[in-house]
Amino acid sequence: MDARRDAGPRQEPEELITQARAGDEQALEQIFNTYRNQVFALAYRVTGNPSDAEDVCQEVFLQVMRKIGSFEGRASFSTWLYRITMNRSRDLLRRKKRTPEMLNLEGSPDALETDEAGALGPEAHAVASDAQSLVQGALMRLPYSLRAPLVLHEIEGLEYREVARLLRLPVGTVKSRIFRGRLKLAELLEPHKEQWR
Repeated sequence: MDARRDAGPRQEPEELITQARAGDEQALEQIFNTYRNQVFALAYRVTGNPSDAEDVCQEVFLQVMRKIGSFEGRASFSTWLYRITMNRSRDLLRRKKRTPEMLNLEGSPDALETDEAGALGPEAHAVASDAQSLVQGALMRLPYSLRAPLVLHEIEGLEYREVARLLRLPVGTVKSRIFRGRLKLAELLEPHKEQWR
């Protein structure tokens, strides 16, 4: 589950943000191009549906366009963006009141690891794809209160304090929810453990 994409923190494009706050449309477009994949991936992991994630992504960047002038920089820009993404994802799930589709964590089979020659055999591809689908399905069965901190910490690689700030929760609550989320996820995946041996 420790599928963190970045080893270190992302550099904040301060000058770009300043230009966008001043109304520079090219800077806004650059922000979109810089953060779009990150926002989509987070929205997808929370909603479990690529179409919903795309809707969330559009809503997030519309809000960024409208509110960038009021961004005060008290938190980092990426934290602000994460918060908007989590709120929009949660709102969408509330509106839909449905269980998200079961899809793999990375969104496509192309994201799977390959051998030295860059090829993934059909059997290995099927096993990896099934495993990812099972994990995503189990993740989507967690209540949002456990899923959100777990996704932010385990998949997005945020520290406990960052998750706490983003979700506006005490650090102790975040740690507790991540712990409970891990236990529940393990419980949901227990019947399928033979597939990974």
